[in-house]
Amino acid sequence: MKSVIGVITARMTSTRLPGKVLKSLAGKSIFAHHVERMKAVKGLKKICLATSVDPKNKELIREAEKLGCGWYAGPEEDIVERHLRLCKQEKADAVIRVTCDCPLFNIDISSIFVELFNQKYYDFISCGNMPMMQGTLTELISCKALTRVHESYRGPAISLPIRENLAEYSAVTIDIETNLIRPEYRLTVDEPADYVLMENIYNALYNGHAIPLNEVYTWLDDNPEVAKINQHVGIKGVNRYVANLMEKPLYSIVKSGENYIVLDEKKQIVKAESFLVNIKKMVESKDLI
Repeated sequence: MKSVIGVITARMTSTRLPGKVLKSLAGKSIFAHHVERMKAVKGLKKICLATSVDPKNKELIREAEKLGCGWYAGPEEDIVERHLRLCKQEKADAVIRVTCDCPLFNIDISSIFVELFNQKYYDFISCGNMPMMQGTLTELISCKALTRVHESYRGPAISLPIRENLAEYSAVTIDIETNLIRPEYRLTVDEPADYVLMENIYNALYNGHAIPLNEVYTWLDDNPEVAKINQHVGIKGVNRYVANLMEKPLYSIVKSGENYIVLDEKKQIVKAESFLVNIKKMVESKDLI
């Protein structure tokens, strides 16, 4: 059987919410909740922290050791190197990776990624019908793919070179259940408002065990005033770019000179009148939320 480790990328020097990874949610640190969810992913050999050499991360490393995690502190910007070093350190064939701002990531789809990788080798396994930018997804990357990425890339979005060149990798996407496709809810912790939303969720639902994602969505549906707390927060540029790579929009509105044109999913021009008629039909059918 192949060896897969869970890797949580985290640091204490977040610019928008400093020290967020050790902030408390229902009595445990955000990092601890990530570890708890990783422990629920089936088939992982070990769980590790990938952090940087910044001295401010020493407290985070102590938290990882207390929770029984392996760890490696590497370059501040070269996130790929951190993952590669952990692969070598733990003799792993692939990683399930998540950044430490996703304390409600999907456990079940992560387990499916591991199971699929054990059945057949893939460079990259990801979700095909939900964008990662909302904070609920992980991805599986083989150590071979990480090595190839590292030949030309040193940035934080370590799967971006793979997504931009999917045909050059052995890649597969898995669709999650329809009831878990809820892109209108932002469940990542990057800004103070995100943390307030997450506090509300954990105070209401956490009972000492990893919260099922479907329960989170049901609770947010029943508490729309809470769901609105972080709806004003924008998505970071790289996350928007990655989402645009994987999503297949029905229409795109793009600038053409001093005007705008509408393109369909095949990137063919659509007359404005036809576009408006179709949008009106979507709204009237109540399919558009």
